[in-house]
Amino acid sequence: MSESPKITVVPEGQIERSVTYSDSRKRTLAESIHEPGLRRVPDRIPWVVGLIILVELGERFTYFGLSGPLHNYIKNPYVPGADLPGALGKGQAIASALGNFFKFWAYASTVLGAVVADQYVGKFKAIVIASGIYIIGLTILVATATPAAIKGGSAFGGLVASMVIIGLGTGGIKANVTPFCAEQYRKGSAFIKTLKSGERVIVDPELTVERMFMWFYWAVNIGALSPLITVNVEAKVSFWLAFLIPLVNKMYIKTEHRGSPIVETAKTVYVAIAEKGFDNAKPSALRERGRIEKYSVALETAYTDQSVEEVKGGIRACKLFLLFPFYFICWVQIWNNLISQAGQMALHGTPNDLLQNLDPIALIIFIPFLDLFVYPALRHFKINFRPELKITLGFLMASMSMVYASVLQHYIYKSPLQSIHVWIQTPAYVLVAFSEAFVVVTGLEIAYTNAPESLRSLVSALFWLTIGVAAAICIGLAPVSQGPYLVWMYGSLAIVGFVAGIIFYLLFGRASLVPVPVLESVETSPSWRVDEEAPTSAGKNVVILGKDKFSNS
Repeated sequence: MSESPKITVVPEGQIERSVTYSDSRKRTLAESIHEPGLRRVPDRIPWVVGLIILVELGERFTYFGLSGPLHNYIKNPYVPGADLPGALGKGQAIASALGNFFKFWAYASTVLGAVVADQYVGKFKAIVIASGIYIIGLTILVATATPAAIKGGSAFGGLVASMVIIGLGTGGIKANVTPFCAEQYRKGSAFIKTLKSGERVIVDPELTVERMFMWFYWAVNIGALSPLITVNVEAKVSFWLAFLIPLVNKMYIKTEHRGSPIVETAKTVYVAIAEKGFDNAKPSALRERGRIEKYSVALETAYTDQSVEEVKGGIRACKLFLLFPFYFICWVQIWNNLISQAGQMALHGTPNDLLQNLDPIALIIFIPFLDLFVYPALRHFKINFRPELKITLGFLMASMSMVYASVLQHYIYKSPLQSIHVWIQTPAYVLVAFSEAFVVVTGLEIAYTNAPESLRSLVSALFWLTIGVAAAICIGLAPVSQGPYLVWMYGSLAIVGFVAGIIFYLLFGRASLVPVPVLESVETSPSWRVDEEAPTSAGKNVVILGKDKFSNS
């Protein structure tokens, strides 16, 4: 008969002290496997994740391919052969407002996409439906962006209709493809592995998920390079062909329907509010105080201490997102106002909306550099670069970008018209790109790892919603998103981003280290990962290290 596993929770770095040797089997196990100071490394990413990453690359190619030319399409008049291509001639303020409306709707609709997927049809059907909606919107945009349609006056109505339809399709896809990608890695506990070099390391699931999201976002930015094609097509041929390129680029992967406890989660939150805390809302606490009969949901078998704790984790993740809109109002500027700023500079044949591609190019270089060099070096020197610290650094970088844009705008106003070379804008885009690697990638990771499994689409959607909120704020800034107010507009955003970053650090950045659950000894079962390379003389015993979720079945 196998022993019951003994579980001890200790802080990282003190694991060795927690070991108790009740018999020779545990002593042999500890001596052969449980070693102090082991380096933590990520696991291999499942091959199927690579397929999903390719799919997301295609979807982002579509989205950014149509977004790239939009600002010029709305702002500038239709003058064939002009240096700045255009169609609607609505001016910078309306172009910024409509561009921000498109972003607001696209990211706000992620909540609809999550609810439809989780509550009704599942991730696969939601993505298929959303892709169909997406294609309808693109078709309308292509049809109404032809020279004949522009001259006939139907371009503006077609643009607004396509924005609404495409935004709805975007939300259905964004809400579901990210958690589906991460769900392909199912290991919930760390394990010890011997490398070919002979080094023994701890394979950490959290580092694996972090790596997955980094490469996922890397693929997003490969797709985001599509404006390199579309803005040149827009300038050299026409808008209808620029919008046609992303139309023909759609593909998706099936995922299974997992159901949704959205209603049950709402009930759990209600109990927590009534009982003044999630800990008080746990059934064990309700029974102890004789209050469990008061809530019908608390009598259901699915309502457990663990389910309440999972909802609490999801709410905690959402609290971290409260300040994100103040980051994204800085991020949004690279897709509209900085494009207009480039139009005031010496282009020398460069399309004014080409420089937005510096953002994905910088990320394509920076993300592998972080994953392959910076983060391993930090782990080697036992430097814990926690998610909250990454996000704080990202806020400060976005603020620095807006400082640069403000100073540059000042010199544009002071200098002769179109006398400053457009490529001097480069630092503003690169700083925003670097900030994304810390804020967006980490935000996606937090949304996934802190949410209950069946609510991951919804919590991820709430993360994307913060971009929609930022875009809504930027709609209100439309009156000052034009000369002569741009110096103060950029400067104000720099202050907002900096202050929000400091507040974020004060609220969340000084959190203490999370204890690590250590399973000292257990007979192997299908629930556990065994290091087959590690020598053990006491049968198939294994030490399991994890941070949040583990099984002791």
